[in-house]
Amino acid sequence: MAKATIEIDDQFTFTWDKTTAGSEAQKRRIPEFVKEFFEKNISIRTELADDNFYDKYVKKFYDGDTRVKNWAPGVSEKKYKANPEMDSLFLVELELLFSGKKLGGILYRPELTKDSKIDVKLIEVVEDNEERCVYNFQLTGSLIWDYKSSHFKKHVEAVERCMSTWDDAKVDVRINFRDNYEVTRSFKFDEKGYTLDKAIAPVVLVDEKIVGKPEDETNLCFMLDIMPNVLTIVSNDESWKHRKSEYPNCKPVNTKNIHMKCKYLNF
Repeated sequence: MAKATIEIDDQFTFTWDKTTAGSEAQKRRIPEFVKEFFEKNISIRTELADDNFYDKYVKKFYDGDTRVKNWAPGVSEKKYKANPEMDSLFLVELELLFSGKKLGGILYRPELTKDSKIDVKLIEVVEDNEERCVYNFQLTGSLIWDYKSSHFKKHVEAVERCMSTWDDAKVDVRINFRDNYEVTRSFKFDEKGYTLDKAIAPVVLVDEKIVGKPEDETNLCFMLDIMPNVLTIVSNDESWKHRKSEYPNCKPVNTKNIHMKCKYLNF
């Protein structure tokens, strides 16, 4: 196990797709008011998906006032219920993709520690067309985790299967904005934890497509549920340079003030 840290202090390009992901049957246009809600709140209602977040929402066990690891007779269970009025509406997630010369690779989602932090600030809308919206965000912070030797071994083996050595591996760092799914879920269940009937649910599926009831700014569940993943990528893969128009949110890692320090990997 080795401590890994990614330090960030720069502006990054993110893209918002205006059509939902999925199969052709599932795809639909995302209403403009959803994007406007995101733009208004992303800088002030955002939380890092780290140990603080996961510990907040996980079911906990208490023997009296003392938190214990497992349930036993006499132990009570408590689970925090998300509060849309107070809790973050959006999450910041970190992913790393390791690949080689051949197609394929392995996606790694580090378990960020409670010492991690990130500040998100929307700077400007760079481009807004029929297909997508391109944003410029300032990101500042430190992302910290324990890079386990067992994970490192799997990553090396995956890169070697793709016909590369670890030293020559392609590395993509992906930072993603998404809905706080705990808040989104809180609208879909009653006080006993049962799924709401379709007649009163704020979001339903009609012919495989997400539909809000109603579809306006008052339906927070719908806005969070239908929003896309809003992504930026920095990479040591030189081929990205030739696809700037196709992927405006991908930049060479050596052009950004983002640095990783670890026993297994540095850039």
